[in-house]
Amino acid sequence: MSEQEVPPSIAQRIVIKFLAAEGVKPAEILRRLTAQFGEKTLSRARVFAWHKQFVEGRERVENESHDRTPRTSITAGNIDSVRQLVEGDRRLTTSDILSEELGYRKVCAR
Repeated sequence: MSEQEVPPSIAQRIVIKFLAAEGVKPAEILRRLTAQFGEKTLSRARVFAWHKQFVEGRERVENESHDRTPRTSITAGNIDSVRQLVEGDRRLTTSDILSEELGYRKVCAR
């Protein structure tokens, strides 16, 4: 039987779930996790949040999947749009696009 590597965050959540079921307080769980995992320990806020979720009846230790917009704006459509702009006018620069095409201007934050 081969041994699978469990990510440290998942391993810690399993420990939190087990100790929360036994009624151990989150501060004590954090102390035990720090002794075991050192610098890879979850933050205090994350330990307390996971403890609360497990006490409230959560069963899964994995993150919930969620739909959100990608963190980057580099998409195939955006790349094609920029390529068409640049190929259409080789002298076009970023500042031209921002100021002339999109109407953005520099504003002082003060």
